[in-house]
Amino acid sequence: MKNSLLLLALVALAGCSDRAARPAVDPRIADATRPLVFLANPTEPPCTYRNEAGEIVGTDIDLARRIAAKMGRELVMEGVDFIDILPRLKAGTADFSIATITMTEARRRDVDFSVPYGEGGARFLYRTDGKRPRLSQLMALRIGIEADSAHDIYLCLRGGDPKRYLRIQDAVAALKAGEIDAVLFDGMQLTTLADASGGTLAVSAPLTREFYGVAVDKRRPDVLAAANAVIAEGGAR
Repeated sequence: MKNSLLLLALVALAGCSDRAARPAVDPRIADATRPLVFLANPTEPPCTYRNEAGEIVGTDIDLARRIAAKMGRELVMEGVDFIDILPRLKAGTADFSIATITMTEARRRDVDFSVPYGEGGARFLYRTDGKRPRLSQLMALRIGIEADSAHDIYLCLRGGDPKRYLRIQDAVAALKAGEIDAVLFDGMQLTTLADASGGTLAVSAPLTREFYGVAVDKRRPDVLAAANAVIAEGGAR
């Protein structure tokens, strides 16, 4: 009995020692001089893209800058592929991202989301001289999607077998080349592409209703609070 009590006491002391050794606050929060690391996917005009000077700009970037200003922090932007965003936030190597990320329960296990800053829905982009895609013909269509997007899951749950691309521009290039029949992606970006195509591309009616949130590292409640405050002040689109 004495040995058991001694063991429990040692375990308790070790636990207290371990807790004392751990920082009470994430060091990125405690250090007010540390810049915020923001991940951008500059492939989706008008939300995020590179201008003629190579700078990352867009409506999502404007929102990110307002969040940094709210916190009084410098913003350091990194251009990354969409597939890398959530893993980076989960690993703690970045603080937040805005990339028309559809909020899902599965994603909430890895990151926190702000209140919605935007609403949209998936659409098909297709060539006007080709097939007009319909979900009823899903099995007969060659559909391109951005890898790891919500649209990937959407098609797979409906029995589709999409062709995955690292960047949405690659999928659009394949569509123009006749390698696929349609692209499934966020309607806002696809409408922008169709408008700029000179009538060669068109978009379908919305297929889904989606809400987009600022994705935040779970260890950064300060960033989450700032994002929610900015959106409440009218920083949403």
